[in-house]
Amino acid sequence: MNISADFGITVTDTLRKNKDKIVHKMELSSKDIDHDRVRSLFSEINFESNKGFLAVTGGRHLELGDFIDSMPIVHVNEIEAIGEGTMSLSGLNEKESTIIVSAGSGTACIHAHMGKYTHCSGTGVGGGTVLGLSKLLLGTSDPIEIAALAEKGSESEVDLILEDVVSGPIGQLPSTTTAVNFGKVSKMDREYAREDIAAGIINLVGQTAARIATSVAMMFQANQIVVVGRAPSFNGLRKSLEEAASITGFTPHFPENGEYASALGALLVAEKNPPN
Repeated sequence: MNISADFGITVTDTLRKNKDKIVHKMELSSKDIDHDRVRSLFSEINFESNKGFLAVTGGRHLELGDFIDSMPIVHVNEIEAIGEGTMSLSGLNEKESTIIVSAGSGTACIHAHMGKYTHCSGTGVGGGTVLGLSKLLLGTSDPIEIAALAEKGSESEVDLILEDVVSGPIGQLPSTTTAVNFGKVSKMDREYAREDIAAGIINLVGQTAARIATSVAMMFQANQIVVVGRAPSFNGLRKSLEEAASITGFTPHFPENGEYASALGALLVAEKNPPN
């Protein structure tokens, strides 16, 4: 059985591939990346007798060495893993110039073309920002609670939009476009609902990711934007990202199972270059 692990900042994703069947599991990441950690992630695997390999990416995967017991370890560059996994999940033609947005704890942009993957931009703003700001402003870092709050709130209660600050739309931007994230908070001395604050946080992160992605897409003359990672599981973030991208004519793809694109990519890359 071939297996893989992506050691993310917040979550570790693991895959098990038996013939054509893939099983995905996830756990909160640990500060330790060693053989004991791998054994705990794959408790059902006998690393002495299993015929196959372990593909690893993310975190400090190089510290694992080249074998765990008798099982070979294949180390895969994270950019290549994200690219290979995303293109496989999206079903897009690799001949098309594509920008991949890996929206995890932070946000990375990768240019994909003809099977080549290049890190081209990114930002420290991502899902980790949602959790961090929510802990500071809302007293919770529980993603389920944050998402539930944001669903009931409205970012327009905390953000300034164009019609608040100018007489009408600017260029292609409609009057409802965000002018200043959380701009109303500094202007109006009143209490703000937790729901509206949560919506504002998620809107800020989604718009930031979209504006970076669309700028890079135009620079590389890319035809498609594909978003993977766990951050789009926040419905409000996905909505904000889609709306911000639509201003420049892009409709991002959100492939199914995008949360484990990197772990899948590590597996696929290792299959193309199996250990001897």
